[in-house]
Amino acid sequence: MRISMVIAIFGCGLVAACSSTPPPQAAAPAGPPPKPFLDGVVMGDTGRSLTDQDRQTAGEAQYAAIETGQRKSWRGKGGTYGFIEPGGQSGSCRDYSHTIYIDGRPKTGNGSACLEANGNWKYRS
Repeated sequence: MRISMVIAIFGCGLVAACSSTPPPQAAAPAGPPPKPFLDGVVMGDTGRSLTDQDRQTAGEAQYAAIETGQRKSWRGKGGTYGFIEPGGQSGSCRDYSHTIYIDGRPKTGNGSACLEANGNWKYRS
């Protein structure tokens, strides 16, 4: 009788060990959020010949100008530079012009962005 009791207890322990669920895995890191400023004129024909670093700098200035409604300028590493002239806000949208100087030659592009409910500006094509 004692042996059967030991077997019953030991057997229950094995079943419990086998039926346990593994611990939940941690969620994979989401990575950095998308950068809303890398769009608009800096990603179009006007900004096509910028380096990635200069495009980042120009994009940040462009987004800041749209957000604040104030003219912003920027200067890149390789001698490129530019400025953004935001227009007035019409409803939730704002037009802007972005002039980029590469090798001393200006290229101007025009764009528009609209304020979304989440507080970010989204560029329109």
